[in-house]
Amino acid sequence: MSETISNSDLDAILTSASSSPSSTTTTALFNSLSSDFRKTTPKSYRNSGCDCWVPSSSHFKQIQHDENDDEIESAEIRMKNETTSYARLKNVVGRSGVTVNGIALHHASDTLLQVAGSSIIVSSAAGHDKFEGHLISQTKQQFTCVAVTACGRYAATGETGHQPAVRLWQLRDDQGNFVGRLVRSMQAHTVSITIVRFTPDDSTLISIGCQHDAQIITWDWRNGHDLGIGKLMSPVNALTISFDSSMCVTVGSKSVKYWFLPLASDGLNKRTGLTSRSAILADKRNVNFVDASFCDATNRMVAVTSSGELLEFNGNKKYVKCYSWKESGDFKAICIAKIPEGLLVGCSDGLVRLFCLIGEDLDFLADLAPPTHLFQDPSNVYETQQLQNHPEDAIFPEPRCLVASSSSPTFVVGYADRSLIEFARENKSWSFRRASLGHTGSVNCIEPFPSSSPCLPAGTLITGGSDGTIRFWNFGAESEDKKEIANILCPSLLKVVYLDENPDLLLDKRNLESVGPSNEDHQTASPSGVLCTRVTHDGRMMIAGTATGMLYLIDLSFSDTPIIDVINAHDNDVTSIDFSDHATTSSHDQPMFLSSGGRDRFVHVFRRVPYSSQFVHCAVLDGHQAAIKSIKFASNNGQLHLYTAATDRSLIIWKLNSFSDQHSEFTRVQQLSVTSSIGDMTFIKYVDMFVVGGHDRMLRQIDINGKPVREVKGTDDDVAHSGKIHKIAIDHSGSYAISVCSDKYVYVVDLRTGGCLAVLCGFGAPPTDATFTDDFKNVVVTTSNGAIFVWQLAKNLTERMISAQVRLMEEVTMRTSTPDSLLGSGSETISGDSSSFARPLGAPEFSGSSASLYSDDDDSTRFSSSGKFLFFKMCRTD
Repeated sequence: MSETISNSDLDAILTSASSSPSSTTTTALFNSLSSDFRKTTPKSYRNSGCDCWVPSSSHFKQIQHDENDDEIESAEIRMKNETTSYARLKNVVGRSGVTVNGIALHHASDTLLQVAGSSIIVSSAAGHDKFEGHLISQTKQQFTCVAVTACGRYAATGETGHQPAVRLWQLRDDQGNFVGRLVRSMQAHTVSITIVRFTPDDSTLISIGCQHDAQIITWDWRNGHDLGIGKLMSPVNALTISFDSSMCVTVGSKSVKYWFLPLASDGLNKRTGLTSRSAILADKRNVNFVDASFCDATNRMVAVTSSGELLEFNGNKKYVKCYSWKESGDFKAICIAKIPEGLLVGCSDGLVRLFCLIGEDLDFLADLAPPTHLFQDPSNVYETQQLQNHPEDAIFPEPRCLVASSSSPTFVVGYADRSLIEFARENKSWSFRRASLGHTGSVNCIEPFPSSSPCLPAGTLITGGSDGTIRFWNFGAESEDKKEIANILCPSLLKVVYLDENPDLLLDKRNLESVGPSNEDHQTASPSGVLCTRVTHDGRMMIAGTATGMLYLIDLSFSDTPIIDVINAHDNDVTSIDFSDHATTSSHDQPMFLSSGGRDRFVHVFRRVPYSSQFVHCAVLDGHQAAIKSIKFASNNGQLHLYTAATDRSLIIWKLNSFSDQHSEFTRVQQLSVTSSIGDMTFIKYVDMFVVGGHDRMLRQIDINGKPVREVKGTDDDVAHSGKIHKIAIDHSGSYAISVCSDKYVYVVDLRTGGCLAVLCGFGAPPTDATFTDDFKNVVVTTSNGAIFVWQLAKNLTERMISAQVRLMEEVTMRTSTPDSLLGSGSETISGDSSSFARPLGAPEFSGSSASLYSDDDDSTRFSSSGKFLFFKMCRTD
């Protein structure tokens, strides 16, 4: 069932939303309709997870029966938001995967759309205007596909899950300005949607479901109703549409089928069956087809088989020729696309080959090697010539998809390592436009690089992924330090360290039968690669723990980041590691210690050899009965302590009694029992307080002596009805916490009051880790689908954290050796209510304009072009 909203109504909404929320018209309309809404508004609400509260879809449909559509839509937009969010999405790096259906390119505006979990990244690099906007779904269903109209004004998305919707978005207005609002949601599929595509004349939208849905539906997307429905007999891997928009072809397992498209102008207002005809395959009827493309206006078509052959079909839907290159090497055809100069063919050896379509045969014209190869460090690519020069033994990732247009020389290639590169074919030569690189698979951990270290620019972040790589990112503005090491391939990616020589870890597995990504894929997959990292306080050394139980010691003081040592520490996953130099101690008469905790429930302690970078094993702690979740060094009264937390609901405090060159003795001082299984523990430096996150979604604050201080909620009760906190992060001032929850949301919480300031969504897969940046301006979240989300915090929230840190450092400077009973310990200091924190935080303030939009069924919000957010919320009654 589809729900429609006329374009004229939406234009009126857009105009009204751009006006001031405090206008007389807004106030009058709010007062006249608020009582009606209070009568029909239920007690339970579903939070948008971002910038607004919205009612459930069932409630919205109920209201539509009682009120005029225009009044309700306008009232929803104009209503004042009582609970606003202090974060908005700023940037997304990486993507869920590389498929031809998950990428769309509008050539006239050079706008690239790509799927990243439950978000769509809309980026543009036309001219000097680098722009990035986002379309964010409030549901937990992942986007699977995206398409853009030929005019570039609208986009369509498909998603996974039960009863998925085809959502139509407006990207730009008549003046070409980015709008990004949801126009409508159309539901007819029962299971995941794998393909959406507009016809070249923009008259019809086509959507295809997975093999369990087995439907192909044509939509009159301007009015929101379907024109025809067809039944699929086999999974569909690709869709191509004829130049005149009269037919489309689906290819898949043992199937090449032509579908004749109805037009909206035919006057069909109800469902009809689609007329189809199977191609004449002859001896190729048992072949699995993976891609297809029309070549010209005569409906000449070329399809790719899973064995790497190209099959040509004439205008009569008959297979006439087969092309293969078995005598020319080991490469096979994988994907194809049409550009004005000919037919692009992506091959298994990593090259993209161009063939001429003039004549009866395919004549080779040129080939294009990717600018990157496996195990390449982008920090070494700083000249254009280096994009073409590769080692003789270089391994190229195979292209998985080609996104192109028959009317534009610009095209995008998606490779098996999830790199996305834009090229152009002009004047019989190739030109590199831009590239986007990221992790292949889950991003398991993130850590801010010490800002005091001279090794890397301030604001650098370190991520570890299941692809066995450690990547150094810097998403900040261009600075002199960053310009010195910036590369031309991907400026935000400073460096990549490869810990595993297995190239299969860097490549996505190829799926020849499209059934759509499942929400369970990332939940059931066991972790692999790099699971945790830790950098020394001076930033010169780093340790990385892997899923195989190995510890990799890396020297960061050299540009080539050599691996100093590899230690076999645990039987399986290394879950947490820490250096003792992060402890707030001024004692220099003891060596540096390194500790690691694993899923095998053991904690290993290593001592650094004097005047060396080597570490030797010195102690084993086996006090826990379950997997270790977090370990932290801290100094208490000038003595080094080790704090360990595990899933056995216990927190143990160990004290360093003595150490020698061969042995170190840690004794158990205290063991605390927690009412819920522990998900993570972190230490607030200079405050001498630990924060423990549990599976009951509570944040427990414990001082350095093991005394409970405070217990607050780590999530929003209106959103989190299930799930567990498995990662937490605290800002340097100890004021705010990030709770990473298994319910696919991330929460920003005030540690003093327990109030939830923001609920971050749009990840599509469970988030794995999060951190505040050192400048308090952003929250960076990593996910199990390979994407990294950068959320900008409100200006007033950032200023409050900076003020709290300044005040805290002043208190630390003034501390003496006077006992805590006289002056107050750090835990008492942080627990006290400051006058500045007693004042309301106020409405969120953001610098610049937002391009992030949020949707929930048929409800959405939009941003204000004036540079400030408009926040909307339905009135809430008890």
